[in-house]
Amino acid sequence: MIPTLLLVRPENRQSEDRRIAERAGWNVLPFAPVRLAADPTLPEQLAACLPDAAAVFWVSPTAVEMAAPHLRTHTGIVVHIAVGQATARALERAGCFPVHAPAQQNDSEAVLTLPVWQQLPPHADIVIIRGQGGREYLAEQLRLRGFRVHAAAAYQSIALPLDWPAFMRQNVQAAWVTSSEMARALFTQAPSACTQKLKSLLYLTHHERIARTLQQYGAAKVSVYPNLAAALHGNAPNVYTETLP
Repeated sequence: MIPTLLLVRPENRQSEDRRIAERAGWNVLPFAPVRLAADPTLPEQLAACLPDAAAVFWVSPTAVEMAAPHLRTHTGIVVHIAVGQATARALERAGCFPVHAPAQQNDSEAVLTLPVWQQLPPHADIVIIRGQGGREYLAEQLRLRGFRVHAAAAYQSIALPLDWPAFMRQNVQAAWVTSSEMARALFTQAPSACTQKLKSLLYLTHHERIARTLQQYGAAKVSVYPNLAAALHGNAPNVYTETLP
């Protein structure tokens, strides 16, 4: 029987990973705990913080898709900084140049090592475009460096019910989980009858922080890969093996 991959990411971010998994020979069960929707107050948020911005940091391709069209009326921004290469490509497609991004990693820690921060004026205004309730680490670190940091919420997460009967019927062997938020939503929604099977899956993710969240919820097998294509072809330079106490 062909194995099934559980695709645990927002509903409107699944199509590319689904194609990758199907090309690799997997059945795919889309398992979206949330749908991402534009924040209706985004134009007003951007109007308040962009005029003085020296740089804009983008947390995801979704942030670019939701907010970049509004930047046409703000022509003074000369520096765009992306969390990773997928977000950088989204910015380039939207006509936002130049873009600075880590070559390999996809997190705030890697972003903070970019030389561009030393090239910005002291006490410059930085705008972080993210989802509602996004991680504060980058903002805190930039403030410690003397920057004035503002956040704009480009999108919000709308909870969706998961199809647990389909999960139990199918030959689910692995799950691709793209954020700690997705991991928490997956396990907190699970009925008790599904918990044992859920914990037994092989979990694939792209960051050790997500791997630790999965382990905290009882996942016994978690591996970290740069992306889903590498995961499904077994090319993992950084397999997560730490066991929590």
